[in-house]
Amino acid sequence: MQKHAMLAACAALLVMSANQARAYDGPWCAVYSVGRGAVSENCSMPSFEVCRREALSFGPTGFCRQNGYFRGHSPENTRYRVKKSKQRTTRSRPAQ
Repeated sequence: MQKHAMLAACAALLVMSANQARAYDGPWCAVYSVGRGAVSENCSMPSFEVCRREALSFGPTGFCRQNGYFRGHSPENTRYRVKKSKQRTTRSRPAQ
């Protein structure tokens, strides 16, 4: 019985950690009240305008803040070519 409880706890921990990693994928967070002193935060907002619209849709107490966990968007093309160095070949001239 304890094995099942431990397995369930580990599975829940993995699911929660995966959700937390995806929760911080935008530069802005919408923070809004969900009732009884509890707040919710959605950090997937790509711009301040989108964030403000989302925060105000939950009422006048919603607001936006910058996402402290956002590290910028990765470049779309991460592959690169290494430039080949142009080596000059020295030709020996015949001696005169």
